[in-house]
Amino acid sequence: MLRATPAPDRSWRVVRRQALRYRGGSDPDHDRPAHVRAASALTVWRGQVAVVSDDASFVATVDLATGLCEPIALPAGPDGRRQFDSGRGNKADKLDLEACVSLDDALVALGSDSGLAIRRQAAVVDAGGARLVALPRLYAALRQPILGDGALNLEGATVVGAQLVLGNRGGDVGADGVPTIDAITRVPLAALRALLADPDGAALPAIAWTPLALGQLAGVALRLTELEAWGDDLAFAATAEATVSAYDDGAVVGSVIGAIAGARAWWAPILDEHGRPLTAKVEGLVRFGGRWLASIDADDPARPSDLLELTPPA
Repeated sequence: MLRATPAPDRSWRVVRRQALRYRGGSDPDHDRPAHVRAASALTVWRGQVAVVSDDASFVATVDLATGLCEPIALPAGPDGRRQFDSGRGNKADKLDLEACVSLDDALVALGSDSGLAIRRQAAVVDAGGARLVALPRLYAALRQPILGDGALNLEGATVVGAQLVLGNRGGDVGADGVPTIDAITRVPLAALRALLADPDGAALPAIAWTPLALGQLAGVALRLTELEAWGDDLAFAATAEATVSAYDDGAVVGSVIGAIAGARAWWAPILDEHGRPLTAKVEGLVRFGGRWLASIDADDPARPSDLLELTPPA
């Protein structure tokens, strides 16, 4: 068990905020909104920052000077739809892409699982276009009793050396009434490549989860939302959200960013541009060009996601 503790008198500060909007606006023919919805993960891909959404089937590459984004459409869902929410009545059809990495020349975004088969897929964007790869065997291997009785909820991913590091966001209360745990595991990149090429026949990697206890922020449990390589260590984002479900959202009281270095882990809260606690759900985190960038998922289809630039604790 890794236990993360708050770092006294330290904080991350927001120094810049950009609303993420698509260049050219909306595109009804592809069911694309005018803005990036529910930005759930960030990565560096082909020399740019790329963002995926958990409720819209698009990848966006970001112009950091303007916040304008170039869209890449992923395969559409039922009836050609690429936007999914309760208002449309199709929330259960979304891929729920909550984690993404750059692998060779491809961007690979992973569904959360969260108890639905449609979310046990990877979206792959490479020179051949965009496609979905169903990975039920991999998700079954990841779903282990150590996590608890509730749903697997992959929310973080990063590449460290030759390994893919995955993070489970805990808090989903299963039939036993006990919430799942936050945890991290490492998968050889060679195994991921093999499974993407042959999902039905490739050998499955051994999975060993390390539980991660993050504590609380303002009386609400912190839950893992993102991972990012930080030298030989791991950075992570976590949010305090009042929910007992991997499916349903709740009120957010704040977010933190921390690090895991060997057997030690710490975190510090995020403060906004005015020095107040950031009461928003940070779901993406990436280092690019010497800067720390984070994305906010507002859980509101009508609002563009924000991209934040942050200064780390001194």
